[in-house]
Amino acid sequence: MDREEILRRNKQTQQDEGEKFIEDRSRRMGEIGLGIFFILLWGYKTWKGLPGQDLLALFWGYLGLGYIEKYRYYKTTSSLVSAICGMIAAVAFALSYVIVTW
Repeated sequence: MDREEILRRNKQTQQDEGEKFIEDRSRRMGEIGLGIFFILLWGYKTWKGLPGQDLLALFWGYLGLGYIEKYRYYKTTSSLVSAICGMIAAVAFALSYVIVTW
C-alpha cells in the first residue's frame, strides 16, 4: 500500500485523531471518577452498616458490559470469561441486595 492509498483511506474514515484522543481521555477520566466515587460511597455504606451490594452490582455490571463489547471486537477468551464473570457477579450482587432489603 503506497502513501496515497493510506491517505485516501484515512480521509474516508472521517475520524479526527484529535477528537478520538479527547473521547478516549474523557472516557478514562470518567472511569477514574467512577472508581473514586464508588470507593467513597462503598466505604461510607460499610462504615454506616448499610448494604453495599447495590454499588457492587453496578460496578460489576459496568465491567461485565465493557468486556462484552471488548469480546465483540477482539474475540479473546479472556474477554469472554471476564464478561461472563462480571455479569454473573452483577446479577448475584443485585439479587443479594434485593434479598437483604426486602
